[in-house]
Amino acid sequence: MDRVIFIFTAILLSTLLYGWIYLGLRRESVRVFVRNHSAFHPNAICIWRVFIGLLGILLYFRWEAYFLGILFFTFSAFLDGVDGLVARQCDLITRFGEEIDPLCDKLTYLPPMVIFAYQGVLPVQAVWSLVGIEFLGQFVVRYVLKRFTRFSVQANNFGKIKAVLCFAIIIYCAILGNSLKVPDFTTQLLYLCIIMSVASIVFKTIPNRFYADILSLLNLLCGLLGIGLVMNDHYVLATLAILAGQVFDLFDGRMAQKHGGTKFGPWFDDIADLTSFGLCPALLILMLGKLKLYAAGLAAVYFLAVAYRLLRFLLKDKADKQMPYGTFNGLPSPAGALVALGTALFWKDYWITWVVICITSYLLISHIRFVHFGRIILPCIPRVVIILSGFLILLVSAYLIKVRDPRMLGGVLLALFLVYVVAGSYRVANWIMPSKKGGQIGM
Repeated sequence: MDRVIFIFTAILLSTLLYGWIYLGLRRESVRVFVRNHSAFHPNAICIWRVFIGLLGILLYFRWEAYFLGILFFTFSAFLDGVDGLVARQCDLITRFGEEIDPLCDKLTYLPPMVIFAYQGVLPVQAVWSLVGIEFLGQFVVRYVLKRFTRFSVQANNFGKIKAVLCFAIIIYCAILGNSLKVPDFTTQLLYLCIIMSVASIVFKTIPNRFYADILSLLNLLCGLLGIGLVMNDHYVLATLAILAGQVFDLFDGRMAQKHGGTKFGPWFDDIADLTSFGLCPALLILMLGKLKLYAAGLAAVYFLAVAYRLLRFLLKDKADKQMPYGTFNGLPSPAGALVALGTALFWKDYWITWVVICITSYLLISHIRFVHFGRIILPCIPRVVIILSGFLILLVSAYLIKVRDPRMLGGVLLALFLVYVVAGSYRVANWIMPSKKGGQIGM
């Protein structure tokens, strides 16, 4: 139990440190001080966090000073967010920094993963595969891109997710070394890291204008996978596939806004959303209703509501310049999928499911305004909170893959929806009035 306490204490102290730095950088005097002292520049912080991480590794593995080792390594992980924060707040972003930051990440999280592998905690071959892929991307692919193309070599979203996953695996490996009995799903997380690492490399070699369409394709594949899993009665895995599709859907709009897209991109996005957030949840409702007539009726009502919602957005709402920035006309289809899937899995009483799904269907086609999670809510959340939340969600997801408890997953989905509604309601009060920013990108 000691290591669990050590980890939570280290995370708490690191969070406080990050908050202190975040608040300090809001003052101009602090930003001036940072600009005038190179030891606090982002590139210097990158180097510092590598040495702090390596010191933590020595303390933990060589000298068995577990608390200090965990503390130093956690500080190092949190400094990964500090260097970017300093770069943005102090206008110290450089091309060299974009290249050195991913390298420092790798030098921090790969050594402890290799050590844990040879201690029997992680599969050795999988870890060395990750090491090979990481250094192939860092030194070979980056060199080719810089030498022969104009593509960006900076870290993309897949690389950032992969880095968070790797740090999460290391923390969880430390928990497994404790006497506390917890399920071991580090292998699943490790294979997910490998997938993210490959995706990070592949996306660097693709023209930016195709990013949004590829993410929509991945969302569509998650929906098709979910449908196949529902047909084979794997309801928990199907729901997790849809949640993965929601992650891809969260980024495709941002990529389209940042890099542009193809003329068929909006239609492709809606087809993916209809499959993942309309058809798959409707099929799950039908299957859990034992294919009875009332279940077919409820599934049809929900599916048609999602289809209408998406078509209305594409043909009408998207061109509505009166719509405040970052708001939706009606409940977004990913949020509707959270309610539909969560309700179908959680409630055993089908009449309750009927009521909730009908209300959700009404909200989808209504003119009630909801905020965009990725554009409005997410930017208001400190990065450290996002990392901690992502770590928690990954652990919960891996645990659910292992135990496959439908009702537990349903409760988690409904809780996530309530968090979105509460956070969104607060933001609606500030964004529902006409804004100078026009347009929106939706789901």
